[in-house]
Parts: sequence; C-alpha cells; structure tokens
Amino acid sequence: MTCECGGTGWLSPGPTMGTGGHASLIPCGCAATARQRADHMRRLGDELGALADRTFDSFRLDRPFSPIVWDKRTISVVAQQRFLADAHRRAQAYAAEPRGWLYLHGAYGGGKSHLAAAIANAAVAAGRSAHFLPVGKLLDNLTAALRDGSSDTLLADLIACELLVLDELAPAHLAEAASDWRFGRLERLVNERLGRPTVITANVAPDDLAGIGDLRAERIADRIAGAAVKIWLPISSYRRLGNERTA
Repeated sequence: MTCECGGTGWLSPGPTMGTGGHASLIPCGCAATARQRADHMRRLGDELGALADRTFDSFRLDRPFSPIVWDKRTISVVAQQRFLADAHRRAQAYAAEPRGWLYLHGAYGGGKSHLAAAIANAAVAAGRSAHFLPVGKLLDNLTAALRDGSSDTLLADLIACELLVLDELAPAHLAEAASDWRFGRLERLVNERLGRPTVITANVAPDDLAGIGDLRAERIADRIAGAAVKIWLPISSYRRLGNERTA
C-alpha cells in the first residue's frame, strides 16, 4: 500500500506561511516510522552479531544429520528431519503472529539460535521493536548497569520491547543470578514479560533449569515452564557435522 505522501516523506499543502502565501510542507508520519524501523534494525543487528543475517529462508532443512542418543533413546535421521521441519514451521508461525512465550530447547548446534534470530529479524521487519540477548550477556549488562546507575532503564527497555529473545539460557545462569542482587532484576523481567512475546533458547527443558534445592532458581524455572510453548530439537550438531564433512 502506497502512503499518501508518495514516498517523499512530506505532505502538502500545510498552513500558508508568510506574506507570499506559500504553503508549508508537513512531515509525513511514514518518515518517522521508517527512521524508527531503521533504528530498530541497526540496534538488533548489533545485538545479533554473527546471527544478523539469519532468516527462515536461510535455515537449512536439507542439512546433514547423524543418529544421536538422547536420554538413552536413539533419535534416527528421519525423526530428526521431522523435528527440524516442525520447529521451522512453528517458529515461522510464531514470527507471523508473536503471542506469549516460546521455548526452544535441544542439543547444541541444532538450530535454536538461528530460529530465534529469524523470529527477531521478522519482528523488526514488521515494524516491531525487538531485543536479542544471550543470557550471559544480559547478566553482564545488569552488572555494568548497576555500576553506572542505569539498571532500571535497562530493565524497563527490555520489559517494554515488543519482542524479547533470551538466547542460551542455562542452569548455571539461574544459579549465578540466584546468589546475588541480579536475581531480583531477572525475576522482575520474567514476571513483567509474562503474556508478552518472549523467546527463550536453551539446551535443557524448563524443568531442568534449576538445581535440586535451589528454590530461587526453581521459581523462575517454574514460571518459564508454565508460560512457554515448548519446541524440542533433538538434532545432531550442524556445525560439527559440517566440519567433519569438509575436513
């Protein structure tokens, strides 16, 4: 659909200005929207780093597979192909209409971060604000923000964005945060984003995020388990197989 400004970024005529009776130009809202979208894309690109070019189209469904053993169960190549295709389809459907929480978990190198980055890129392309943060970096950022007094601002931005991706969540992160002041910030982030589009990737299921007896970590793990739709990716490592085949 073409904007009424015709892509110029300006609307005319505005109010008559001066004695010459010349009409002023009025900035069109589409120009501000375009600038905002460019800002969102630039910021997300910085956060994604090497994942900045990840899309659903670049996700290889024909990638190499090798049978793996997961929880004493052999996952065949055919089964992995089905898991991967299902994860791709469901992640793409979520990106088209992001609602609630999505939790992608499974083996290293299975494509979880690629799908999460594709969701974030799709959100920004659709005009939404998005953040993509590895959880380890989030904890580091909270530490730095406490030192310079900006922790409340950082947290408010992450809570308010239209899509938040927390990549590579691990039990060690919850255990680390549970031991100091950052736990309160992390718990607030989880609580206040409940119901808002949020994607988490991890190598373990939500029930395995907290160690036995770690009640603080269990609180967060329980909220994640209750809020998120889970996608399991028991997939052989694409990076490892790729290196083996090119060696």
